[in-house]
Amino acid sequence: MTKRYAIWDKESPVITPVGEVLTASDWISRYPAAGLPTITVVCSAGEVNGGFFGTLGQMVQMYGAMGADFSGAETDEEKLEVIEAWEDAQNAPPAEATAADVTAVSLASIAASLEYQNMMTLPDVEEE
Repeated sequence: MTKRYAIWDKESPVITPVGEVLTASDWISRYPAAGLPTITVVCSAGEVNGGFFGTLGQMVQMYGAMGADFSGAETDEEKLEVIEAWEDAQNAPPAEATAADVTAVSLASIAASLEYQNMMTLPDVEEE
């Protein structure tokens, strides 16, 4: 699994996708909350770490509300693993339909078509 996120150490330079290279103090000057010791900052994994910046607390809250299960995640890294696994599951291609699924859908479609055909042959009723 390729990592998308990393915990920023608040010391490494930040390289943005447009090629801007900022020192940690430059980044913290631009975004003061990133420098607070009580906030765990998440960035993009890899050399261009400035492609994403957020706070772990917000991410856990947001992904938890969408259904991610953090009950077994105790460390910050484990929380990031839960987030990435949840994203992978959401982006996975759907499972292929089984023959039973196709048959059930086909039978429902046939039944609906027959019902419509029967309704079309009923005489019109005029209200008086």
